[in-house]
Amino acid sequence: MSRLRYLIRLLLGVIIGMTSIAVSARPKNNSTYDGQVDFGAQLLRVDGACLSVHGAMTAGRFFDDLRRVDKAGRLEYRKRGKLVTEYPESLTTSIRISRDACGGGYSKSPSPIFRGDSYSLKLLVYWKHDMQMRPAALAPDLARCVGYLIATAPDENLAVPSISCQMTVASKGVPLGDHLIVSILAADGRPITRIAAAP
Repeated sequence: MSRLRYLIRLLLGVIIGMTSIAVSARPKNNSTYDGQVDFGAQLLRVDGACLSVHGAMTAGRFFDDLRRVDKAGRLEYRKRGKLVTEYPESLTTSIRISRDACGGGYSKSPSPIFRGDSYSLKLLVYWKHDMQMRPAALAPDLARCVGYLIATAPDENLAVPSISCQMTVASKGVPLGDHLIVSILAADGRPITRIAAAP
């Protein structure tokens, strides 16, 4: 009798284990977006200085009702019930880079981007389809970065440098599953990080 109980418990354990694996392996179905697709936040330590990077891409109301649906392992995008296969004519990317605290305090180390009250960086923008990358076309009059200082707690008497960059990217004819890649480089061309966004 104890051997039978052991086999029943073993069989139940296997069934429960297989069920939890099947549930966790199921892809997220029906993802929606609140008017934007995030690049995802990063906290980086570069040359002893810490930087936080985050951003999003928007396109008017394009992402408002967009839904990503998994159809038998293939992603499909729908908006108000209709199939959508391409991005709109253009996207706006907004990226913010700030000096950040490392381990609770701000480092005095020079940053590869921030030098005193000035900043210097390069941005390279690409479309990625599977493993292929191709340069993205930017509207030259609609690409700009603005530097500013963020005041911290008054007792610290410290202002944190930040940059906010906005670019308009041509996206007409680009498949909706492609990723927009932004490479952030120091002024000398040294790579700092790369961020990506796709619905």
